[in-house]
Amino acid sequence: MEYRKLGDLEVSVIGYGAWGIGGAPFWNTEGDKKSITSIKKSFDLGINFFDTAPVYGFGHSEELIGKALKPVRDKVILATKCGLRWGKESLSSLRKDASRKSILEEIDQSLNRLGTDWIDLYQVHWPDVETSQQETMETLLELQEQGKIRHIGVSNYSAAQIKESLQYAKLISLQPEYSLLAREIEKETVPLCVENGMGIVAYSPLSSGVLTGKYDKDTKFKDWRSKGIIGTFTGEGFVENISKVDQLKEIAVQEDKTCGQTAINWVLRQPGLATALVGVKNAGQMEENIKAIGWQPSNENCEKIDKLFAPAG
Repeated sequence: MEYRKLGDLEVSVIGYGAWGIGGAPFWNTEGDKKSITSIKKSFDLGINFFDTAPVYGFGHSEELIGKALKPVRDKVILATKCGLRWGKESLSSLRKDASRKSILEEIDQSLNRLGTDWIDLYQVHWPDVETSQQETMETLLELQEQGKIRHIGVSNYSAAQIKESLQYAKLISLQPEYSLLAREIEKETVPLCVENGMGIVAYSPLSSGVLTGKYDKDTKFKDWRSKGIIGTFTGEGFVENISKVDQLKEIAVQEDKTCGQTAINWVLRQPGLATALVGVKNAGQMEENIKAIGWQPSNENCEKIDKLFAPAG
């Protein structure tokens, strides 16, 4: 396993993304037993960075992470989030709330579900435009002073929102969507993070499965991917992406790698990248994903990939 700096933390370049194991209403799982086995296997493979959030399965993901990693708590880096709340357990009830009151409620709930006294990286899940960044950041600083969290990060923040937040607190990370099919952060956000010593914690490096190559242009998703939340999973844009993925498959074959391994490898080679979060349903998938580490395509194929997936404009 390869490790990189994230603030004063040493994190594995492949991180365990625990969105999927939360289950409904976002994903189907192969059951809690296999989810827990995948967490433990990931640790055995050298992965020490585990990222979750309260909203993943409405607390279920945090509970599974806490249960699986309790015996090795002092050897792992636990990252979770705040700022997304819900009423009934449904997508339609989700709301952004990064107010002081909400964060102070959420932190104790997360600590309880994770079965720990501290969280290594506490991130604002989505920017809450109804709450000032000053209020949010000053609340997180309070938690830091109390020892409930070690470091502060943000997720899905724009460059402008990061700049504003940095006026009030030190941030060690940004967690954005980042993949060959989602490169919007490269223009402004990545340079800002590099300049301020913030590591990129990339989520969805496989574009929620599209970059594995297992789908075709006729695929119709029945889960959250059909709802236009993030990513392009319907319409002409999806068909165009599948065409690119089909060409990536051919490059991967030349490298004796899978399409997914090639896509993750690309993310790992980008400036500012600390870790790429990979979601899995079982231990075998993580064993495959870590083969993205420790190599790079030929210069010719690197150029082909960059040209094929070059951002528009």
